[in-house]
Amino acid sequence: MRRTAEEAAQTKAALLEAALFQFAEHGVAATKLADVAQRAGLTRGAVYHHFTDKTALYAAVIANSWDSVTAPVWAVLDSDGPVEDRLREFLVAWLRRLREDRHFRALLTITLNASYGPDQPEGISDGRASKSYGLADWLQRLETFLAGKRGGDGGGSGAGHRGTHADDPSGAAAGILAWLCGTALLAATDPDLLPPSDASGVALPLRGALP
Repeated sequence: MRRTAEEAAQTKAALLEAALFQFAEHGVAATKLADVAQRAGLTRGAVYHHFTDKTALYAAVIANSWDSVTAPVWAVLDSDGPVEDRLREFLVAWLRRLREDRHFRALLTITLNASYGPDQPEGISDGRASKSYGLADWLQRLETFLAGKRGGDGGGSGAGHRGTHADDPSGAAAGILAWLCGTALLAATDPDLLPPSDASGVALPLRGALP
């Protein structure tokens, strides 16, 4: 029985990974469950065993991948050091992941695209709700961080004041979120279009976020 449970978990994981890349490469509307099954090397019956329909599969891909794939990047903001340094490292890490991590790039492609329309599967609002929740969570994290409430200044005298966007942390957070989404869309088109994955590539959003 234990082996059966493990095999079921492996099958589900294989389907989620196959769906992630199928959705990213071909879009949610154009993807069929048979495509996902074929990509995973499984039968369509295996898909229906774990997911009632494509909407459920899409929502599961988002829910399963959101924290596990993006958490390592966001963890940079929670590290020690001056706020400005942590924000710079976070933005650089974001660009590097977009260039080098295919799971990260695929997840951002399907969560940030604006292709919702009448041809989307009925009930896709579950996936849209997951997307909205995730972006709202990102915005809140950035607002909290820029307001100086995430671990203090972490960098000695003066570091906390410089790294705290006291005048408008909400506006600064929204600006960074827009940059994150914009670079993700660039990566979905062609990662070579991204800014350099170093301090020079993040100078503009960094300058706009800090006083």
